[in-house]
Amino acid sequence: MAAVQESTRPTFWSRVLASLVDYLLILGWMVVLALATVLLWLSTGKIYNWLELGTGGAQLLGFVVLVLPVGVYLYLSESSAAQATLGKRQLNLRVVDARSGGQASKPRILLRTVVKLLPWEIAHFSAWHFVAIASTGSSIFPAWLYAVAVFADVLPAVYLLMVGLQREGRGPHDLAAGTKVVRLRAAPAELLPKSR
Repeated sequence: MAAVQESTRPTFWSRVLASLVDYLLILGWMVVLALATVLLWLSTGKIYNWLELGTGGAQLLGFVVLVLPVGVYLYLSESSAAQATLGKRQLNLRVVDARSGGQASKPRILLRTVVKLLPWEIAHFSAWHFVAIASTGSSIFPAWLYAVAVFADVLPAVYLLMVGLQREGRGPHDLAAGTKVVRLRAAPAELLPKSR
């Protein structure tokens, strides 16, 4: 028989630590991409200029090789029976439906993942535009681009503040998707079935 479990709101620092574990996995994927780039450079003698695809094409390629795999990892992990990424599992955290407390639906997890990765994609958008303008030899950048870059830098701090300050520890990704993160713990002995 499975142990009876109840859930509580996780601490802010347990959420941060779980995210750090997941970021180590993401960093590992980035190292794989970097090694693949080096191997291509060593075998061809040149490094491909993504800007040959234009800013939109470069951003799309970056999305496909970096953001999409991370999104797939987050989605598959949190929509699985475990309801958690590797980092969350290490700290006994789960993503649940905010109303029922049960497993969140796949569409909710998909929306959660998209909103969670939005700041990252906005940052990539501004970075590629800065690089494209700088590659022309210009050092004059439009004000709207600075505004987008500042917004992309501030947004993750807003996400963190909401997780730390919101009553149930729900960031924008949880509020948009109708989910929340809980910490599982064994139920007190009086709630467990009596053995005969």
